[in-house]
Amino acid sequence: MKADLVIHNCTIVKHDRCIEGGVAIDRGRIAAIAGSGALPEGALPRGAREIDAGGRYVIPGCIDPHMHFDWPDWDFAEGAESATKAAAAGGYTTVIHHLSGPGSLVGIFEGHRPVVERSAYVDTAFHMAVFTEEQIGEIPQMAGLGVPSFKFFLPYRGSEVVPPLVGIDDGIVYRGLEEIAKLGTPGIALVHAENVEIFFRLKNRALKEGRGGGVGWEDVRPVVCELEAIRMVACFSEVTGCPVYIVHVSSKEGAAEIKQAADRGVRITGETCPQYLTLTAGEIDRTLGKVNPPIRREPEHAEKLWDALNRGGLKCIGSDHAACARKHKQEFWGAVVGVAGIQTVLPVLLSEGVNKGRISINKLVEITSYNTARTFGLYPRKGAIEVGASADLVVLDMEKRSVVRAKDLHHISDFSLFEGRELTGWPVTTVLRGEVIVEDGEAVGKAGTGRFVPRYAEQGPRTR
Repeated sequence: MKADLVIHNCTIVKHDRCIEGGVAIDRGRIAAIAGSGALPEGALPRGAREIDAGGRYVIPGCIDPHMHFDWPDWDFAEGAESATKAAAAGGYTTVIHHLSGPGSLVGIFEGHRPVVERSAYVDTAFHMAVFTEEQIGEIPQMAGLGVPSFKFFLPYRGSEVVPPLVGIDDGIVYRGLEEIAKLGTPGIALVHAENVEIFFRLKNRALKEGRGGGVGWEDVRPVVCELEAIRMVACFSEVTGCPVYIVHVSSKEGAAEIKQAADRGVRITGETCPQYLTLTAGEIDRTLGKVNPPIRREPEHAEKLWDALNRGGLKCIGSDHAACARKHKQEFWGAVVGVAGIQTVLPVLLSEGVNKGRISINKLVEITSYNTARTFGLYPRKGAIEVGASADLVVLDMEKRSVVRAKDLHHISDFSLFEGRELTGWPVTTVLRGEVIVEDGEAVGKAGTGRFVPRYAEQGPRTR
């Protein structure tokens, strides 16, 4: 037997253990794994191409559950191409993009799927945003098309509505959860949990009192906005039986609330993002760093979010990649929320997490790949280094040091919240379905390599 690609002399990292050995890849899938009681490395087949990893870690390709290709106003194809090229360079082989729009969910999906397969550097799945009763009625059909996850944006109502979309009320959220609960695994509701009514009142008070120039985003969107909304969503989940996933958790209180609900049997989990784990409001430009929910002022939030990843409650890492540029953030109150981030997620987690002892390398794999695949119906096709799984792999250089410069990143934005920071630990090789798409840190893949990935109930590896 001769394989298409063999990676040898590496430490294979799983979510629960490490194996010294190698991996053989054939026809886009993992064909053999050698080391630690399995095949001896010398028993691996020869490869048409062979990579000596030099003893480095090899992890499953990372999976980002939280992408916005075209936010705020980019052409979808352009946004998809730049975001997925940045993903590949950052060690991500699968991303899940939020599709949203007025009208039919099926129509939105059918219009965007072929664009992704022409533009994407990495594999792509979708979440569907839901705003109306008519869209709720399409939930079963979308699940049958391989899109079983649906997003509810609690704070985008009233003056925060983004045209041509419409605001949602709590009744839409409840009705949506009722329908998603009927799908079974892996049907799930994603929720942006913030109480926007509190924000409206605090913002209006700050402006009326003439404090607008010195107010930070957290001053008008305090932790209570996140905490109250999580409690409401947990209640809805408990009553309907619908699994829920709270996106971009920013506070220690939010993480604790999720864990408490999960401990009493509510089917709830969540994610956090690198900006909440490593930055504080005082370290960033208040306009460029304007995101929902806000980056918090007190460092204790970040410390407790790391703890939540280690001890439960939060299971995944999302980038919340929404590539606003400087042109979208000219002044504080009018600035569009969102930042680009997909290419720096893994380096930040390696540098500030693994290399500083906050998380283990196995925990890294768990929160960037394994848990995400399990949560969103991608496992065991993706999310693990196992025979028969998709050959999505990343080679890490844990000692590589590099300073983050926005001009060196592939995303469409022109700034990074991590600008000027030296990070230690970077992906150097990315393999998607057996094809090397990043080599020595340079993107060598091409647009159109990525495929749409349908998601169904957990079972053995599927073919398309």
